[in-house]
Amino acid sequence: MAQRNHFPSDIATVLLAVSSLVNLMNGLKSEEITMEEFLRRHELDSKSILVSVKIPDWDRIMSISLGTKMKLLFETYRVAPRPLGNALPYLNATLMAKISRCASSNGMVVGDCRFAFGAYGTKHAIRATKVEEFLTGKVPSVDVLYEAVKLLRSIVVLDDDTSYLAYRSSLAAGFLFEFFSHLVEGNAESPNGYVNGYSTLMSPARHLDHGKVSTLLTSGKQEVELNKQYHPVGEPIAKSGAVIQASGEVVYVDDIPSPTNCLHGAFIFSTKPLARVKGIELKPKSVADGVNAVISFKDILGENLGIKTGFGPEPLFADDFTRCTGQYIALLVADTQKHADMAADLAVVDYDMENLEPPIYL
Repeated sequence: MAQRNHFPSDIATVLLAVSSLVNLMNGLKSEEITMEEFLRRHELDSKSILVSVKIPDWDRIMSISLGTKMKLLFETYRVAPRPLGNALPYLNATLMAKISRCASSNGMVVGDCRFAFGAYGTKHAIRATKVEEFLTGKVPSVDVLYEAVKLLRSIVVLDDDTSYLAYRSSLAAGFLFEFFSHLVEGNAESPNGYVNGYSTLMSPARHLDHGKVSTLLTSGKQEVELNKQYHPVGEPIAKSGAVIQASGEVVYVDDIPSPTNCLHGAFIFSTKPLARVKGIELKPKSVADGVNAVISFKDILGENLGIKTGFGPEPLFADDFTRCTGQYIALLVADTQKHADMAADLAVVDYDMENLEPPIYL
């Protein structure tokens, strides 16, 4: 799907970054190509079969052991409208780099690296090869990352019709900056002469001995102790469907396109709490604007029943008398919802309130 339908696959991005090999078979012919070549090719025909995808053993290839000073950095990034469910991300990326100590300084040298970015605004997942070549052999600094980000923006170019184009493009630069941020030398200055915010971080040389250094981004958590006596009463519970509703991705009735030749309805409501309904009059202009019919209790073949409650049955439409303000008197049917609403608002109900007994005696 990543090759044929331009599917923005998270897995395809990871496989591209780790230099996976794709084994294809066409009839009796078998070939092994890189994932990058596979994504660039035309879609497979009916005679071709994808046999396997091989992921290299990077621990063995790089010979990482306790006695070496080599490290493999590997990170995946994904920014989506919401963290739960199957929301497609704005952009995803997989970054991998081999680093080692620099012999002439306290910094770290970037060795072999691979940067892959997902198919969001591009035909398929791509590798930022020029950025990889630029960073190989360099010690990460503010100047180096500044040039790498500029180079990356010229490579990851999204289609003009891509939604949130500027935001997605900035994410690619942000992923690269965050990946190398903990390796930036603290005494480096920015190209514009601004103060380097990483001057207070730990020395990058200590990274290999004590694990990954925290970046400038931090998080916090607050825990509130609840009374367990009446558990689970009082416990906060997330509303079912709240995430998809808050993200705007839930489909409501008004979001569903109407089928062809569909009719729409609007109720005519009573404006009197107790009155005799003598008739309904539609203004000539509203009748001309696509009004098809006016349905009242007289058009119901069976019982005029709306709902049954503990207080007894309630009618669907008001019959000869209205029982409350806002009661349904009739349903106006038109060719569009706008015409139905306008005609219902313009409808004139003829009421008679003479010789009516009060509903309640005091």
